Amino acid sequence: MSEPHPHAYEHQPPRRPSHLARRTTPPPQRPAPPNLRYLLYIGLALTTVVVALAVPYIIGYLLQLVTG
Repeated sequence: MSEPHPHAYEHQPPRRPSHLARRTTPPPQRPAPPNLRYLLYIGLALTTVVVALAVPYIIGYLLQLVTG
């Protein structure tokens, strides 16, 4: 059985295509990431509502299990 050959591939850094002009100005600034704080507040509010509605049902279910 022959031994596996090492890969001859060597990584080369990417090169700018020669048909494109060289960049003379720095790239434009990226926009700031979106503000997800409002989404967090909405999620917390919905979680609070669901918990507030579920607690009486859970307490009633547990009381029903304990009392018979």
